[in-house]
Amino acid sequence: MSEQRRQVRRRFIFGGILSAVAGLLGKRAGAADVKALPDKLTRHMSQGEVPSQPLDTMLLFERGDENNGHAITHEVLSLVHQERGKNSYPWTMYASLETHHEVGEACVVCSRLHKHGPGWSSGLHAEVFNHARAVALGVNVEMSSDFKGAEETHVMGLNIQAVGGERAMQYGIHMHDKDNHFQTGIGLMGSGKVGIDLAGTFGVGIYAHKNSIRVSEGTCIELDDAGNVKVRYRAGRIEFLNGEKCVGHLDMNGEDHEI
Repeated sequence: MSEQRRQVRRRFIFGGILSAVAGLLGKRAGAADVKALPDKLTRHMSQGEVPSQPLDTMLLFERGDENNGHAITHEVLSLVHQERGKNSYPWTMYASLETHHEVGEACVVCSRLHKHGPGWSSGLHAEVFNHARAVALGVNVEMSSDFKGAEETHVMGLNIQAVGGERAMQYGIHMHDKDNHFQTGIGLMGSGKVGIDLAGTFGVGIYAHKNSIRVSEGTCIELDDAGNVKVRYRAGRIEFLNGEKCVGHLDMNGEDHEI
């Protein structure tokens, strides 16, 4: 077969594939379903019976299954990306939103999970397999704020709310060991006014169980809202302070005696 004929054949096959994909992307839902869908649903691919949702979207993929066979995953959309370059910034998925709205809610990525069975489920799931030096993060959040107005504003790196339902949930943040462990559970290495603010109402603010609570020598434990009444250990003494004035102390080098 000549090279010219091979090129013609390749173009024919490739054109057929493109036509088939375009036909699938252009296929709309059945006549009974179209009436319930917004006008802007110009691209719709569906497999199985899926409850319709009021989505004003440009591209819609739907999949409804009843899988009871081999224990394998079933995806609607899969992206596989491998970068072998040494000087590169590979981003498998990028989403950008610029909004000026004043009424409503803005969200770059929304994940919604309805759990009806007892199986393990997650709204968002990240797996990180570290095989090299330097930094590996499961989730990275970078924040900035340049609002110059006088109005109150709240900029939060992570916001977790307990909404809906009739039964209390167990943890807002939960970390535990599996086949490995974290040397430090939570690390706060920045600077600010308060490291951890327990502004809610709890039966116990911090329950350390069998774990020690430790502060460095010279650091005070404050016993009132103003921070005037304090206890600290320094230079072999446990000191009781009112403001900067030491009002009493215990000599930790002395003989054992009743206080």
